[in-house]
Amino acid sequence: MSGMLRLRPRGFRTQIVASTVLLMAFVMIVLTTGTQAVLEWNTHNDVRRVLDERTQAVLEVVRATGKPLDSQSWESIEPLSRVFDANGAPVGGSIQHVAEGDATELAAEALSTGQRQDAVVHGDLNLRAVPFTTRAGERGAVVVSETSEPYERTELEALIAMIVLGLLVVGVAGGIAWRVTRQALEPVEQMAVRAADWSEHDLSHRFDLGTPDNELSKLGETLDHLLDRVAAAIRAEQRLTAELAHELRTPLTTIQGAADLALLRGVADDDAREDLEAISTAARRMTGVIATLLDLARERGASAKSSTPLAAIVEAVRPLVPDHLELIDEASAITVPVAAPASLVVQAVSPIVENAVRYARSTVRFDARLTPDQVHLLISDDGPGLAATVRGKVFEPGTSASDGTGLGLGISRRVARSLGGDVDVAEATDGAAFLVRLPRR
Repeated sequence: MSGMLRLRPRGFRTQIVASTVLLMAFVMIVLTTGTQAVLEWNTHNDVRRVLDERTQAVLEVVRATGKPLDSQSWESIEPLSRVFDANGAPVGGSIQHVAEGDATELAAEALSTGQRQDAVVHGDLNLRAVPFTTRAGERGAVVVSETSEPYERTELEALIAMIVLGLLVVGVAGGIAWRVTRQALEPVEQMAVRAADWSEHDLSHRFDLGTPDNELSKLGETLDHLLDRVAAAIRAEQRLTAELAHELRTPLTTIQGAADLALLRGVADDDAREDLEAISTAARRMTGVIATLLDLARERGASAKSSTPLAAIVEAVRPLVPDHLELIDEASAITVPVAAPASLVVQAVSPIVENAVRYARSTVRFDARLTPDQVHLLISDDGPGLAATVRGKVFEPGTSASDGTGLGLGISRRVARSLGGDVDVAEATDGAAFLVRLPRR
């Protein structure tokens, strides 16, 4: 249930934050691209307007003066403008030194075609040549220039500013999205964790947030109903297990008593005596299984409030190891207790110890180690080990390598899982080994 209720905030938050960042990045890219396109269009318009105004000013001066084109007095001509006569020779004005040759060629082209000519030279220098005719009938051409470097510098500065602004906007949007989602999901995560913990350890707790008037109170009401159903299901399971155990215990006690009584009276037939002993042993084993189920139903939820040291567990199962076998105890040195009642832990460990005793040649060994949230108890023997045909299904009911019922290891795993742990087959160089994982205090 904890796997069902526990949220995955990292993935959900990451999706929201990533979506926000990608959206804002797309918006800023579109905005930056649009801004640059507008600035470039404005730059072309500004350069064209300056060239138009400068050309118009020079033409007004040329057409208004009565001086011949070969005169050397053109003080009133706009700077960055040059006047050429009909032969393409400069007669006045000034222009950038690097553009003198280009201006002469552009003026000759305008004179030959009789039309305006535009050109961009040296990367950012815009030239315009316009042919004209004076009032005296003289032909000539005027060439004006304007560099686009200041405009392009403005574009570059605007681009850098937009990139910096875009990074800031994306970062701030991502931070805000992360903070908002964290604040919004943290109560939900806490509710899910608490509901999972209550469903496993204490079914009496409820959120009880009152009338569902918002999303959190609706979620709390839903989780309360879910906890009610879980509690009802567990109580029904406990009641059914207890009733079945009580119903089975009476006939089993009768069977075991009758078999033991018959054995006490004496049975002359060897076969009949062996059958009665087998019946008595099986009834006793089944009584132990039923007692385990009863304890499991009775003490469910008590594991979180109980503590059992490993030394006590080893001492409780020590009588199961006969004198002809050596018990090597390396587990009692671990002082961190198990978070479970001693009776249930012993019932989880006893079938494994009995299995080890059944197959051990000389030793049964207990080892233990700690993890951040569990105690790992390793029980091994120096017997023949598990057959390959049995290893994969050793915990399934009815699986046994000897004449047993095959219930012991399955009950052991069930009890361990009810406590929040598990039982698995472990790797062993000699014999068989089982790893019992239990919650630690």
